[in-house]
Amino acid sequence: MTPRNRNALDWVPADPGAVAPVVQRIPTGSFILTSSHADLRAGVSVRWVQQCSHQPPMVMVAVTKGHVLSPLIRDSRSFAVCQLDPSDRTTARAFDLQTPGIDPFIGASVDRTASGCPVPARALGYLDCELARHVDIDGDSEIYVGIVHHAANLADPREPGMCLCERGEGARRPAPTAARRAIVAPKPKPVIGRLPLREAAKARDAAKARGRTR
Repeated sequence: MTPRNRNALDWVPADPGAVAPVVQRIPTGSFILTSSHADLRAGVSVRWVQQCSHQPPMVMVAVTKGHVLSPLIRDSRSFAVCQLDPSDRTTARAFDLQTPGIDPFIGASVDRTASGCPVPARALGYLDCELARHVDIDGDSEIYVGIVHHAANLADPREPGMCLCERGEGARRPAPTAARRAIVAPKPKPVIGRLPLREAAKARDAAKARGRTR
């Protein structure tokens, strides 16, 4: 055993401020963790989400202890991880500054995952997960590990969301561009019998001419 790790079992946690310059380099994002059970629904802001398995696809989420989601995830055995645009502070703030007993989804457009978890309509996408593990660590956060059963990209808020599993592509198709709208087959000309109007007129004129010559 080297002198450096001789007393490893006696280590004490570092001061958060002392290690922050390095710890803060770990990628984070703007996410909302949601769940619902019976008539109840809730969501909380989270920063730490990470894929932890490829087959089956699994993610783990760290969330501050004492949040309102704990009983909902426990009873429904499901949760959704909703990714937000980092510039969308309005939606994030609604879940940062929560008042106990107040539904943060009230007054906002809400989609639902296949498992019934609410998704803010302004989210960029979501992962619909079955609870696989709950880990209570010796810290101010706890970890939820979920198996991803459904996912959707919600890039275009003008179209309703649809699970990637159902369509096999982006959940919200972009609206057709002007170039796409221009590529439209021309409408067929009105037809009298089997002839277009112009051809039919020529035929009538020819018939009249033949009648006058007789």
